[in-house]
Amino acid sequence: MNRGLSFAVAALQALIIAAIAIGVVVAPLTLAWFIEGNGEIDYLVALRVAVYAFLLACGVPLHFSAGEILEIPFPEFTMSALPLGLTLLMALMVLRIGHRLSAASSIWPAWIGGAATFGAIGLGANMLVAGEAVLVAEWAPLISPALFFGSLVFIASVAGSRFELFEGANGPEAKERIWVRNFAKNSFSKLHWSLSTVLSPASRVGLGVVAAMLMVSSLALALSLGFGWIEVVRLYEGMRVSILGGVLLTLGQLAILPNLLIYGLAWISGVGFSIGVGSSVSPLATQLGPMPAFPIFAAIPTGGFDRGILFVLVPVVAAFLGTLLVKRFTDQMRWEYATRFSASLAFAFMAALVAALAAFLLVLLASGSFGPGRFEFIGSNSVLVAIAVFFEVLIPSFLAGLIVIRPYSDAADRRS
Repeated sequence: MNRGLSFAVAALQALIIAAIAIGVVVAPLTLAWFIEGNGEIDYLVALRVAVYAFLLACGVPLHFSAGEILEIPFPEFTMSALPLGLTLLMALMVLRIGHRLSAASSIWPAWIGGAATFGAIGLGANMLVAGEAVLVAEWAPLISPALFFGSLVFIASVAGSRFELFEGANGPEAKERIWVRNFAKNSFSKLHWSLSTVLSPASRVGLGVVAAMLMVSSLALALSLGFGWIEVVRLYEGMRVSILGGVLLTLGQLAILPNLLIYGLAWISGVGFSIGVGSSVSPLATQLGPMPAFPIFAAIPTGGFDRGILFVLVPVVAAFLGTLLVKRFTDQMRWEYATRFSASLAFAFMAALVAALAAFLLVLLASGSFGPGRFEFIGSNSVLVAIAVFFEVLIPSFLAGLIVIRPYSDAADRRS
């Protein structure tokens, strides 16, 4: 694949991904407008909702002017929280395309072509539906989608194994991949031994703890919705929507489902989250004010200390078990560190730092403004969650490290 073809393929794929993302939203809205519309709402409204959902999923904040919805007035507000369901859908498609582009003999034109096309689509779509009701920064519809697509396709095209349609199909590897791989190796080799020996095993534990918290959050959400299905049905009935309206409502909830899973992570950490300013949902107590009657909110936990403390133990247990399981990846550490205490402390600190950074980024992406008034902030404090996760991983990982990260004293120890 030469430079011109690489550029064209990436640009075409960017166009397809943007069309899918906007189409996922506009298709059911079009169906609702065609079947249930009474002619009072212009079809352009459906297109605007789809375009703004696409821009919001790419990280473009939307500023809404004061107005009315269903004759209910609302003040001006800014919506900044990402609908991570739609964001994740686009990200997976971009990563897939980036991996396939790794087979090209020249990749940098694909980075430019894909990013420029995705940004141009965002800017053009915003200009098409622009109005006084919703305002965005002048160049944000161009820059944010371009950075979103460009960064993901860059990572996917240079990381991991090279895509091969069939054995022997690939030509010479792209110089960009070789340069990035050599740069990463050289940078890693220049790290101090105290970091280079501990980074890989500690990262496995740190990321594993966050993955375990997300898994438990997913399981808890599924069980809450399953056991509370009566309340879910009651909320659907209370909203008095049609069958098609119920489908649209469900799609909207799926768009924020990953956000809720990350809020569950914050809840498991012990910090908790809020559904609007002044509310609090944590393992210790729950205090909720007026909130939208979305059926998925029936899964919000309301337990007190007696049940909540069990969930706070999830990262603690995961860190302890994870440290025990990575013993075979700590050989280099066991040669370099002189004492069991120093090796365990270095390992635990790095594992806790990785877990804290991962939790911080996830909560930061999932939190933000969802609407006016008290819904100016929904989510959790990313800094507090990171601090809590850090200490929940640090202590058990250190204790487990004292067991498995015992420095080698002689050849007999190594054989054992």
